[in-house]
Amino acid sequence: MAIMNQKLFAIILIFFSVIYGQPKWHFQVGTGFYQPKLGALNAALGDSSFLSNNILLDFTATYRIYYNSRIGISNWYSFHNQKDSFNRIFTYRSIFAETYFHRTESLEFNFVIGPMWNSCDISMGIENENTNWTDLLSTFGNSGTFTFKSTAIMNKSWFGFLSSVGVRYYLKSSLGIDFRVGFIRNFYTKEKWKYEGEDINGPNILIKSLPIIRLGVVFTR
Repeated sequence: MAIMNQKLFAIILIFFSVIYGQPKWHFQVGTGFYQPKLGALNAALGDSSFLSNNILLDFTATYRIYYNSRIGISNWYSFHNQKDSFNRIFTYRSIFAETYFHRTESLEFNFVIGPMWNSCDISMGIENENTNWTDLLSTFGNSGTFTFKSTAIMNKSWFGFLSSVGVRYYLKSSLGIDFRVGFIRNFYTKEKWKYEGEDINGPNILIKSLPIIRLGVVFTR
């Protein structure tokens, strides 16, 4: 009986050593590749490039809640910027659950699944002369014509779904490289975009089912 108790104690000690020995926080900065069909949108905005069409910037944070489970939030961004013209930003947001196991101390395999809340903003800076401001400022001794700047925005939000599998290699306890292959499901429709509080139609883009590849650097603490 004493021998069994000693073995049980050793197993419990190892179990809790594994749990409390792992870093709780993981922060990831990286990039992703996907292939949305944005023909109608790109035709309207013009000057689309590989970077603006297919590349994502990734910022992710996770917290370990169990020895093989983490929860996290992720934000991915796709930018299309043009000087003196329209700017477009896709934002893909996810709250997810992640399970993982270690093949070796340095090698980890993981699986992610979670809902998404995504959006697209199309904006343009506007600069106009304003006689009211010119008249007001002239009473204070200012001369010249004054302009005011504003930004006009049309936007749309929709639900989505994320799943991925990946592998992570830890170069050291506080630094790792993460590679994932996944899938995004978007429930997007072109109706009910918003512009100045009004419902309008937006571009007919094809983003319903999107495979995605991600590569990032992970910092732990």
